[in-house]
Amino acid sequence: MIYWVLTFILIRPFLAFTPESGTADLIVINAKVRTMDRTRPTAEAIAVKGSEIIAVGSNAEVRAHQRAATRVIDAQGKLVLPGFNDSHVHFMAIGNTFSSVDLRDARSSGDVVRKLKHYARFLPKGRWILGGGWDHVNWSPADPPTRTLIDAVTPDHPVFIYRADTKTALANGHALKLAQITKESADALGGEILRDAASGEPNGILRGKAISLVRSIIPANHTRDWPAVAEAASKYAASLGVTSVQDTDSDDHAEVYRQLERQGKLHTKIYDCISLSRPQDLESKPRSQGREMVRQGCLKGFSDGEPGDRQRLKKDIHQAEKSQLQVMIHAIGPRANDDALSAIELAARTGRRDRRFRVEHAYNAAPPDIARFTRAGAIASVQPYLFYGGSGGSYRKLLDSGARLALGSDASITDFDPLLGIHAAVTAGHGQGISVEEAVYAYTLGSAYAEFQEDVKGSIESGKLADFIMLSEDIFAIPAADTPKAKVLMTVVNGRIVYENK
Repeated sequence: MIYWVLTFILIRPFLAFTPESGTADLIVINAKVRTMDRTRPTAEAIAVKGSEIIAVGSNAEVRAHQRAATRVIDAQGKLVLPGFNDSHVHFMAIGNTFSSVDLRDARSSGDVVRKLKHYARFLPKGRWILGGGWDHVNWSPADPPTRTLIDAVTPDHPVFIYRADTKTALANGHALKLAQITKESADALGGEILRDAASGEPNGILRGKAISLVRSIIPANHTRDWPAVAEAASKYAASLGVTSVQDTDSDDHAEVYRQLERQGKLHTKIYDCISLSRPQDLESKPRSQGREMVRQGCLKGFSDGEPGDRQRLKKDIHQAEKSQLQVMIHAIGPRANDDALSAIELAARTGRRDRRFRVEHAYNAAPPDIARFTRAGAIASVQPYLFYGGSGGSYRKLLDSGARLALGSDASITDFDPLLGIHAAVTAGHGQGISVEEAVYAYTLGSAYAEFQEDVKGSIESGKLADFIMLSEDIFAIPAADTPKAKVLMTVVNGRIVYENK
């Protein structure tokens, strides 16, 4: 008996690490992995089990976790990075950019088809594609788009788009069916349903009062159908390699995001912030710092350089401190940054809690104030593409002073694509450019730190969540000017492939 007990004790450590216990669901091999883990910055393979990374290393090391059911992806030498984490977005506004298509720049029916195909790619099935602005009169040939041209790319979405003069509109077959417009339908009084010359079927073009036949059935809450809007934003984020966002819009949409997650339609981890003036709104809500897809606990305030800002911020931050919530302050300009830093410095003198105060934008701070970010422990949450070409983006100075940098976009105010932000950070003028490595780090692990998640995500390491992407180009090797040309080939969130560029 003693023999068997001793034998079990001796072999137990090895039983925990048998190959079967580390069987991978997904393996990526032959990759150029940039982990953002400074203890092991590069690798060539990743193994994933469930939602977690279980191995990072050589092909041989990772292959040890492969079994018959493991899906193996050969990266063929492509670059693999942690998923991008945008530290400053307005997520619902991003989704609502897909609520109205702008066709004013269309120069042919082909342009209209391509734009509608792009929208249909990200919108939930059944959601209307509205907007317009097309004008075929100056096209060559001057033929208007018809339902036969657009039906193939919009089979799951009703389409209703106006011509530039708004006296003519185009509906696809899905919209005509919902409006019960058929071959037998009579023209509306004062309007016209145009028809195919050969078949007599409606060709989608409506004029005058016939437009109201479709317009009257469009949902009134189109731009406020928050689940559909959020789903579009999440699908679009996945296509750009954005696996996490920090929603600084101040509106509380957390329950909408959770509803989407329950339906299996949320592909983006969201840190949802509300207004600094309303900390009490979060007191009864969960503020987990764990691995949930949707988290809360952040408050956004404003410093605009106006008289009274400093005192107001001090008061609001004091209230937020009572609830142990994270504070982020919008600041653009010397006076605004000075006021924000002064309020943060005062709060930082009390208590030992890890608060991670943030200055959003941190743009055009006075040179003497750059060092104050480090002394106050304030994270600089910056958006290089938003301010590209300006002289106030002190990215190099902030990093050299020891400050922590988190990168974001401020989409939908500007473009959501992280590669544009990285390009802007690297090529910033006035000596403020940073390296590609520094920019990617700030867009991944830097942003994860800014939301208390650096132990959970932001780098490709065993035990962390399997959020990573594959790019078409090695942005560390190509000229900086070509960075925006790289495309996202694959996006993985929680070990699940949520986007593939076919």
